[in-house]
Amino acid sequence: MSVLVAVVVLSSVWCAFNTALLVAVVRRLRYQSELLSEVERRGVPARALPRGDTVRDFLVHDTRGRPVTHVVPAATLVGFFSPTCASCRRERARFRTVAARWPGGSERVLAVVTGPAASARFLRRLDPVARIVVDGDSALRHAFGIESFPAIFVLAGTGCLSWTGIHADAVPALAASSPGGECPVGRRA
Repeated sequence: MSVLVAVVVLSSVWCAFNTALLVAVVRRLRYQSELLSEVERRGVPARALPRGDTVRDFLVHDTRGRPVTHVVPAATLVGFFSPTCASCRRERARFRTVAARWPGGSERVLAVVTGPAASARFLRRLDPVARIVVDGDSALRHAFGIESFPAIFVLAGTGCLSWTGIHADAVPALAASSPGGECPVGRRA
């Protein structure tokens, strides 16, 4: 009988330990979830040049033949997409929504398609709200230091990155309404 009591006591202690451990894990997961939602709210930075850096010099032309350089109007929204990227196909519609409301209209919005088989057709729905650039030789991709897609930026007039992210929904409203602000003293990429 004493062996049975010992087994029941040990089982009870083991169950209590497992319950306490489970409660601790759930609390930690809730905390992590709150941290992740805060990061999502502020925007996940693009895997590219960080905020405050200045893009390298470049000269490309949009689909209408107009030149595009690193010197842009203040608060210019730039989105990079690849036709082979599933996330880019989803983000394209969100980018269009943000671009349609962007102050300064399509002259302050660039949509860049890059990667293998880059084609302006991939971004044709963005044509009314953005200048489309086909980055066939990856000059723009290298100028921005992009490692993955999608990548979205807000540029100051000096070519300095005032915001980077991967979700168009996270572009700060202040960036859209401010005159572009000056970046902190940035590093030349």
